[in-house]
Amino acid sequence: MTNLALPSQSHPNLSIAEADRLAFFHLVYEGFQRAAQITSAIDYFYRIGGYTLCLRFAGLGLIPQITPALSHLATEPTANPDLTICLWDNASTGTRLPLLIDSLLELIRLHCWDYLGPRKEIKAYDGDRIRTNFHIGPNILSVLDRQQNLACYWIEDAQDIPYWEKGSPLQTILNWWTSDRQHQYVHAGAVGTPAGGVLLAGKGGSGKSSTALACIDSPLVYASDDYCLVSTDPKPYVYSLYNTAKLKGQADLERFPNLAPLVNNLDRLGLEKAMLFLHQHHPEKIVRGFPIKAVLIPQVTGKPDTHLRPTTAGAALRALAPSTIFQLAGSGQSAFQLMSSLVKQVPCYALELGTDMAQIPDVILRLLSQI
Repeated sequence: MTNLALPSQSHPNLSIAEADRLAFFHLVYEGFQRAAQITSAIDYFYRIGGYTLCLRFAGLGLIPQITPALSHLATEPTANPDLTICLWDNASTGTRLPLLIDSLLELIRLHCWDYLGPRKEIKAYDGDRIRTNFHIGPNILSVLDRQQNLACYWIEDAQDIPYWEKGSPLQTILNWWTSDRQHQYVHAGAVGTPAGGVLLAGKGGSGKSSTALACIDSPLVYASDDYCLVSTDPKPYVYSLYNTAKLKGQADLERFPNLAPLVNNLDRLGLEKAMLFLHQHHPEKIVRGFPIKAVLIPQVTGKPDTHLRPTTAGAALRALAPSTIFQLAGSGQSAFQLMSSLVKQVPCYALELGTDMAQIPDVILRLLSQI
């Protein structure tokens, strides 16, 4: 029996020792092992940011929900992956979480403001070695043991996973883990050529996705329209994370008629953004990464033509950093420093987007030929 100090409602911020956080992780992991014994474990391997990731599923429930977005990064199995993430849900495996963990999550659901920090971390059990996050709503539990390079990902029912989690799965765990390796998970798009490309920085609705998707029918290749991984050592480089493309509303469906028939969730567009997995339809357009030659800040102008205008590293940092740090649990000072280093190493431009979509890839290609 694992001993675990459990905060109470009257003392939600009870001081927890590292040994208790480790016991918490082991209890969660026991929940996965129990599910895997009943259903068997199925391994999928991916190459992300130069590292090998193993997704170990208990049963089939989460496989179709998690793997499509990562399919372009599939790689050969290995006995020693750099990171293993254990995934399961209760409904498809017919199991329950260990009682103490189940009780804690129920307390958190009822009194989330007492138990969760600003980044959804479970305050009592989030420390230097063990990282924890509980996303209220879909009720997704993410836990990482940084020393063992072992993580757990749990949801009550795989069928309840939200569409945005299917499009960019495992954000929290991947952000924690890659940050330890001087790779930063960023809210940005990326298009270019295998020899080099551009990072598209800006808050949601700024035109990142439209810019990336405008390049699908051009000589440019696609690494991301929303989230990707960057490093600056020895030189700026972007790694693809997801092959998911998102269209916003009827206007985007009309703007990209070639992509509209490929949308994965046409029956739910009243509730969700249109989403498609490009690797299923245009595998030749998806690239795993390339050197970053410039940072572009898309700006919708409403005018016909697309132009580039030089801008400052500070403007590029303001476009890149706030949405990254706000959206991704665990991002902080080190993330800001890496992004600051990135925008100082490459030229930065405002990409003034015109309504003639065909001009967008031409402008980017011309820039890349000149750098």
